[in-house]
Amino acid sequence: MPLETAVSGNRQVNHNQFYELCRKLSASKADTTAADHAFDTLLADFQKASSNAETLSDWMAGADDCFHVVAENSPLFVTAISRWLVDKGSAALAKAVVRIASVRHLQQPGAEFYNLEGVGEADAVLCAYRLCALNATPAVSLGWTLSLGVAFHDLPASEEAVIELLRFHMDEFPITTLRLLSAEGSPFAALEPAGAALAALKAEDKWLDEQPRLREFAMTPEMRLTLSSLKRGENRAIQRSSRKNSVFAQICATQHFKYANKTAVEFLVESGVQETTLEMSSFGLSVELPLSEGTDPISGAARRRALSRGPRK
Repeated sequence: MPLETAVSGNRQVNHNQFYELCRKLSASKADTTAADHAFDTLLADFQKASSNAETLSDWMAGADDCFHVVAENSPLFVTAISRWLVDKGSAALAKAVVRIASVRHLQQPGAEFYNLEGVGEADAVLCAYRLCALNATPAVSLGWTLSLGVAFHDLPASEEAVIELLRFHMDEFPITTLRLLSAEGSPFAALEPAGAALAALKAEDKWLDEQPRLREFAMTPEMRLTLSSLKRGENRAIQRSSRKNSVFAQICATQHFKYANKTAVEFLVESGVQETTLEMSSFGLSVELPLSEGTDPISGAARRRALSRGPRK
């Protein structure tokens, strides 16, 4: 019993500590000194927890809210990535923040702008390479790359990095890169490498559209039916798993509607039962995978490993 109490007490202390860190990070968006202190505390606690795998797993789970605060604020994200991604000992912290930022910007119409003026050129360049190596969503990795060109536009090392990493995005994510560079009101519209990349992608897209369509390579009706059946089975398995692990499924009632674009739902209020009409609409999410994953996964993985080492000497 005393041991359980001690463990419970320790967890409570950790919870309070993470709460304080989240509060400080949220309040330090305009206070650089407070943000630096919070980052130092996070790194020190991470290094203490790294001595034990189970302790580290619990610590990373507890710090998840802190990572969300950092990933959702651009200045904090820049500070965290420029500190943690260049250091092997704190790379796990950077990967956690990048993962959350990638989800946040997954369907963003344009590349994210990052103010890199307070970051050293060498660190900013290395972070750009490693964001690409981590397969961060293109809105993040391309945004950091183009922001690098804005912040260090007159420095040869940065210009070479921007050109190389732009080529990487064009090779691996041609459709997504074209969409991000074509976004209206993009802060990178005046950047010369971005304009050249956009023109090249548009020319390539036009050339592809002009190519003949060979019916011999199209799927037969039997193949389409088989593919549809496989996709339905895959979707049902995903739905079953999500319902099994969903917290909302345990506390909320579920209703299924087939072939409906409107539905009426009853709910209780103090005066009795009232009814409201809800519009039903479809929702879809698509993500472009790296092109090398389907053409040559071995060379694609090797290319990303090379990017993680930074620019070629």
